[in-house]
Amino acid sequence: MSRTKRVLFEPTLDGKPASASRPPGWVDARPGITYTRGVESPFFEGFTAAGLAEWRAKVEADLRGGSVDSLRTPLSAHTTLEPLYVEAAGALPSDVPLRRGAWRVTPEHDDPRMEITAAAIADDLARGAEALWLVAGLDHGTRVLTAGDLDVVLRNVDLAKVRVQLEPEADALPVALSLVAVAEGRGVDPSALRGGFGADPIATLARSGSLPSGWRTARRTLGELGAFAQANLPGVRAGLVSTRPYFEAGATPPHELAWALASGIDYVRAFLDAGLSLEAASQQLVFSLGASDRVLESIAKLRAMRWLWAKAMGASAAAAEARGIELHVHASVARRSRRDPWVNLLRGTAEVFAAALGGADSIACAPFDAAIGPSDAFARRLARNTQLVLRAESHLDAVDDPAAGSYAIESLTTSFAREAWAFFQEIERTGGMMRALRHGRVSAVLDSERAARLRKVATRRESVLGVSEFPLLEEARVDRDPVRLEEVEVEIGNAFGDATPEQRHEALLAFVRVLRETEAEPGRIAQSALAALRLGVDVFSLGMLLRTGQASLHTEPLAPLRPAAAWESLRDRSDRFLKSHGHRPRAFLATLGPLAEHAARLAWTQNLLAAAGFDAWSSADVNGANDVASATQQIAARPAELAVIVCADARHADEATELAPALKAKGAALVLVAGKPAPEVAEALRKRGVDDLLFAGDDVLSTLSRALRALEERS
Repeated sequence: MSRTKRVLFEPTLDGKPASASRPPGWVDARPGITYTRGVESPFFEGFTAAGLAEWRAKVEADLRGGSVDSLRTPLSAHTTLEPLYVEAAGALPSDVPLRRGAWRVTPEHDDPRMEITAAAIADDLARGAEALWLVAGLDHGTRVLTAGDLDVVLRNVDLAKVRVQLEPEADALPVALSLVAVAEGRGVDPSALRGGFGADPIATLARSGSLPSGWRTARRTLGELGAFAQANLPGVRAGLVSTRPYFEAGATPPHELAWALASGIDYVRAFLDAGLSLEAASQQLVFSLGASDRVLESIAKLRAMRWLWAKAMGASAAAAEARGIELHVHASVARRSRRDPWVNLLRGTAEVFAAALGGADSIACAPFDAAIGPSDAFARRLARNTQLVLRAESHLDAVDDPAAGSYAIESLTTSFAREAWAFFQEIERTGGMMRALRHGRVSAVLDSERAARLRKVATRRESVLGVSEFPLLEEARVDRDPVRLEEVEVEIGNAFGDATPEQRHEALLAFVRVLRETEAEPGRIAQSALAALRLGVDVFSLGMLLRTGQASLHTEPLAPLRPAAAWESLRDRSDRFLKSHGHRPRAFLATLGPLAEHAARLAWTQNLLAAAGFDAWSSADVNGANDVASATQQIAARPAELAVIVCADARHADEATELAPALKAKGAALVLVAGKPAPEVAEALRKRGVDDLLFAGDDVLSTLSRALRALEERS
């Protein structure tokens, strides 16, 4: 059987060269939307019209001489969140396919234990969930070895009515077809299935660092599933483009978008090679992007994804109806804090809000305890209800593309899309997404971004609410019991079908014969695998045959970036100190001068020390005395391992230099000064016994880590 192969497209936009600064394909105005300036309204009576110059002058006055530029927030290499937008840099073109109607509440499940997952799924579906996202495989997510195992996991799911999206990673073909076998076993017509098979080999390699079957086999498997789904399962999409590994590793929006676009294009090519038309290939994908509590950034990123795919398919001459995407949005587990996890409820609300306004077709809100361990029923309930309340009571689904016309969001959308397109073109020029991942170009980008991000976290320019800012030192910890391996092993291996061992063996031999047919018609491998699964052949055996003779791919997995992790490690050390000493590391804040002079600095220092796990009190807490003699008396009466001098800068040279040696004489192992004195004053303070300085903009995380280490070694 001969097939005509189609080359997708060169890395240009709408046939225009990449060097064009503003390609005609990028529409900078949206037909039907009028931007009106100078609207007259009774609301504005009594107010004097002010221009941009007046606004800047007012802002700089409020900043006490600071520059307006200090309010600009870099979001990526070429995109900055401005403090004020007075004109949109562009708008989403009117021909970009947008979501219509409400989103689907789609919780994600990945507990390794089948019984726990089955019960959680039943609870979700009974209490408001409308679809299901199941992470499952041999060694990933919910453990399944046979179609019988998947039947157990989905025993409470009406497969004729509930959309099921799988995310099986390396076990894509056997796990996906196990779903079909389960449906058939229940008497459900496979054509009634809705959802996706979730084949996503590039993301599998990025997350785990391994692709056991190699790229060639993984690509062939993807094409097989696409051809099978196209022929037999009109409601199922074979491929998944998930940016979870990059998003959790700290990728900027343009890079996340570019890698999603490049992966999607590689998958479309695999579908084309399997005989699908371009339109059918495009509709075999589900895109899964992350949303964070950076609301404007997330909304713009999601809108830009729809724009980019529509333009890529348009440049490939796909029909207009095939340029839309199925967009799933998940929250970030890496951004969840383990300390004060209740703040995660606020993060989840912001993420769902951004996902809804960004046009998600389905949304998964991570439970507040997702970073701690297996979530309990209460946490999953709150995650569900976050979506239900925002949809049913806030009506966030009542308007399609509600961000349209917003100067800020339109500008960010345009900037993200243009930047991502440039990155995408570079990926295409250098061999595609798989090559970029295997050759370390993706990890190199993320390593660079990670270093800059961690610097912001260490200096608290990027704060983690409840952890590095406004911590509750004596909070009641939320703990979750880890999953025990014995609980998983005892569950797997449920029988499926009533075939004899000989029949299963013959099915495996038939599968091998089809695999060896170099010109096998697309879909035959999937059909043969399904026949084996119907007889009870296990996922492992089929997976091993798929990868036999194929070299595995390995690369360094992309490590998640948890902004809270470094600060939480200080709190963990404080807990250990408490366990071994009967008290937390103690810090005495010795204040000098009237409270009005240093109130703000005192509050800043107290907040900072609590974030590092110090039990801190100040001399002002006792009797309001703020001089050298009072501070010396108080540390003698209530010993502390650490003393921090807090005063106005003008008092550093005299009173602080006098107080530092007195504090050490009364038992303080370390003495710090809050503030950033002039270099000569700082040198004088060090000579008088001051060990370090604490000031805004410095790496206070490292400073306090060193202080804790010194106290740990001393004890």
